[in-house]
Amino acid sequence: MTSRVLKLVIMVWALLMVIAATAWLSFTSVIDSMVGVLFASVCSVVVGAILTIKVPSNSVGPLSLVAGSAWVLYLFGREYATVSLESGESLPLAYFFGWLGSWTGALFLIGVSLVILCFPTGKPVGWWRVIGLGPLIGALSTVIGAGLLWGLPLEILVDAELLSQTRWYPLVDAGFILGFVSVIPATLSVVARFRRAGSVERQQIKWLLAATSLLAVAYVVGAMSDDSNQAVWWVVSLAVAAIPISILFAVLRYRLYDIDRILSRTVSYVIVIGLLAGVYLLGLTAMTNFLPSDSSLAVAASTLAVAALFNPLRRRVQAGVERRFNRSRYDAQQVMERFSGSLRQDVDPETVVGGWVDVVSETMHPTSISVWVRNDFGTMDR
Repeated sequence: MTSRVLKLVIMVWALLMVIAATAWLSFTSVIDSMVGVLFASVCSVVVGAILTIKVPSNSVGPLSLVAGSAWVLYLFGREYATVSLESGESLPLAYFFGWLGSWTGALFLIGVSLVILCFPTGKPVGWWRVIGLGPLIGALSTVIGAGLLWGLPLEILVDAELLSQTRWYPLVDAGFILGFVSVIPATLSVVARFRRAGSVERQQIKWLLAATSLLAVAYVVGAMSDDSNQAVWWVVSLAVAAIPISILFAVLRYRLYDIDRILSRTVSYVIVIGLLAGVYLLGLTAMTNFLPSDSSLAVAASTLAVAALFNPLRRRVQAGVERRFNRSRYDAQQVMERFSGSLRQDVDPETVVGGWVDVVSETMHPTSISVWVRNDFGTMDR
């Protein structure tokens, strides 16, 4: 009964955080890159709720829930209290939410650093446990500072500049600093864990590394683009949300080994698109030197060249990338192709069965193999 009540409380809390995030969007008049962090926080809340219910023994779930909730409350609390002051009306619980918004942001960074440190098993490994002291001290400092901030005027709680000048806010600021600084060694601990991990744990870490790489690429593209291009920053926002989603897949081990295929296909298509874009531009530039500038023949010829090159180039690039990123699948495919080729020449049942056993042994690595074949002339065991 207690377990059911706890699950219900977690689900209700996650729903309230989604409602609070939606309310913040309705309150604020500025939609910028902060929306991406908010979206990722909501995803973190949902992911944390699912993991806490499904895998309660893994601390990654509760930590994700706390980190996401902290940022949602940080944004919603400040905005809700600001609206209450500007409207001249005393909205319900305005002071309480304003107080929450003055310090919960520190818990977001603390939670993120602890999630990274404990991913994917829920426990830090080796001497890396020492890093966890930084976020824990930061959390303690933040909570003490939050208690001492209670009682300040609401006008000060919602004003970052005035709040930073108060006597006790440095305790909350220490939480921000320790949380941010701890992210760096926590990330290094994931790299060290990957080098010593088994096959399953490596696949879990690959999910997180893939999502982080996607975010890095999206951010670089966004930084190089025009600031007025909101579509690019929405893509960056979705890339931020990919991190908690990758954590969900990794911890639940859902389609865990598909990450190698996803990585190889992604890299393959990025390379193919880049090469085809180069071919198109070179072809277009070369042909415009011999044709009139207003002729559409150069565009048509370059487009046809790209279309003709796409499939052959994709196959060659994909084969090369899979040899690097998805080696086990590539080796298994090579073995199967050799076996298929041998079937065109060998018709002897004993030879065929022996070849099939060799293929299974090389690709699946079973502990034992037993084959039973029935035909018109009797049975054959191996």
